[in-house]
Amino acid sequence: MIGIVIPCYNEASRLKVTEFVQFNKEHSKYVLCFVNDGSKDDTLQQLEILKKKCTYPEKIEIVSLTQNSGKAEAVRTGINTLLNMENIQYIGYLDADLSTSLDEYTHVVDYLCNNPEFSIVCGSRIKRMGADISREVYRHYIGRFIATLISIILRLPFYDTQCGAKVFTRNLAENCFSIPFVSKWLFDVEIFLRMKIRYGTGNVQQLIYEYPLQRWIHADGSKIGLKDVFYTPLQLFHISNHYNLFKKYKVESLQTAKHFDKEPI
Repeated sequence: MIGIVIPCYNEASRLKVTEFVQFNKEHSKYVLCFVNDGSKDDTLQQLEILKKKCTYPEKIEIVSLTQNSGKAEAVRTGINTLLNMENIQYIGYLDADLSTSLDEYTHVVDYLCNNPEFSIVCGSRIKRMGADISREVYRHYIGRFIATLISIILRLPFYDTQCGAKVFTRNLAENCFSIPFVSKWLFDVEIFLRMKIRYGTGNVQQLIYEYPLQRWIHADGSKIGLKDVFYTPLQLFHISNHYNLFKKYKVESLQTAKHFDKEPI
């Protein structure tokens, strides 16, 4: 079984109910976990309607947070909800706007299932001949700037850490989502930093695969605005500082120590 977390914040007007219902009908091995992140519109009601329309409503989980906590905590809550289901072997997340379609996401999942040497497969929005990657020009260049900063911090040759389509083995999900993240939306960076701390820089590159998406279409209504983009370098510095101190001085809570190795890296 495969579990997908779909974080939702004020998605009532653009939630693609029909597409999710059809996917549920055609893919019974998938459990969809929608996390309503304290939405102020009718998102929760739309999710309840979606579940009622599904062929397999038992494969639809709805978690509703009382207040907006940010994408990082919404995803973490959803993943830990799915981890309570013993029959789920792979767990990932996908943006509610379906910029990466559900069908495209199944290719990302299939790649991980068929290549057990990897622990995480990440969708990557590589604009190339033969692929339909549609993104506003200014977002593309801002994205490349951010990606360059992230690659420097991670010291890993990533092209696209921020694509909202990723899938993990159950074991990796248990290790990376056990404790809250520092950032509300740059948590993807933290996932890879946590992997480096646990597995070491040399080993971690062998566990990650960037899957070039065939199709990715930008959807209007992004929750990340220009203001957030301007704060990105500061956020990245804060994240980097947090994890460098964590690694150097071994300042770990008892909860963290259960999931991260204490050996020097």
